[in-house]
Amino acid sequence: MLYALLKRLTRLLSRLPWTVLRRAALVAAFFFWHLAPARRREAVQAVHKHLKVSDEEAVRIARQSFRENFLSFLEILHVGRFFTAQSVRVVHHPEIKVLLEQETQPIIIVTAHLGSWELMAGLSTDLLPRRKGMVVVRSRRNRALNRLMAELRGACGVEVVDHRRASAIVLPGLRQGSVAAFLADHNAARKEAVFLPFLEDIAAVNMGPAGMALRTKAAVYPVFLLRDGKGGHILHFFPPLYTENLEGSIRERIRAIAAFYTDVVADMVRMYPEQWFWMHRRWKTRPYDDDGHMSSVGAQSQA
Repeated sequence: MLYALLKRLTRLLSRLPWTVLRRAALVAAFFFWHLAPARRREAVQAVHKHLKVSDEEAVRIARQSFRENFLSFLEILHVGRFFTAQSVRVVHHPEIKVLLEQETQPIIIVTAHLGSWELMAGLSTDLLPRRKGMVVVRSRRNRALNRLMAELRGACGVEVVDHRRASAIVLPGLRQGSVAAFLADHNAARKEAVFLPFLEDIAAVNMGPAGMALRTKAAVYPVFLLRDGKGGHILHFFPPLYTENLEGSIRERIRAIAAFYTDVVADMVRMYPEQWFWMHRRWKTRPYDDDGHMSSVGAQSQA
């Protein structure tokens, strides 16, 4: 019943012009900013602490991020319609784009909750049309919403994979030449995490993408799709990490891969702070200190 209602609603929304959807997102962000004071404070505190900016600048960045994030939520309606050639006006490091398109290794694309992250599924099929695409996502508790979001994200032809089934599906797919995309800036449970520096603090970084990259000798490409403020997009490519060239123990190599994509995400957040998902409680999982207690470093910012 709920799924049918959600499906009908998304069909109606998807028929609206993007200008109307954009205004709806801005209105929703306005009300959420004012009606969710706890989440607003968390976002402002996180910006202030992790970017080392003034209180006024932290408020400005956090408020703009609310607007950008609500735009991201609605962009899922356009996943099946996104074409790079029509929207991307600037490409940073086009030579890396060419390298990605000609890559012979298994490919893992890492990105973040930054800019138009929901459109990355359409981007992957546009850039790599001859490779099967997989997008690994975290499931929600509501089954109807999970089903609907999987259908919307898969509208461009990619396979949407629940993160709990990633090993069973993504590993064989990569070995057969597929490309897998991950959001690399989730907070992670302790058993899934390696603790690494991230934006002036220590964050629990998901080892999943790193482990799969190592097991399949994949090339790890950081790619980000940012809004240019004029209705188009800026596409950022970064040089890949070739995991087969790494040395050390398995744990050391996994840590090196995770540090690679975590550092790139941090650089991009500093470059486009207004477009990152500051509402997310990124530093929630804390490392233990030398006495075996949960570290309090940065603990006041759980956003």
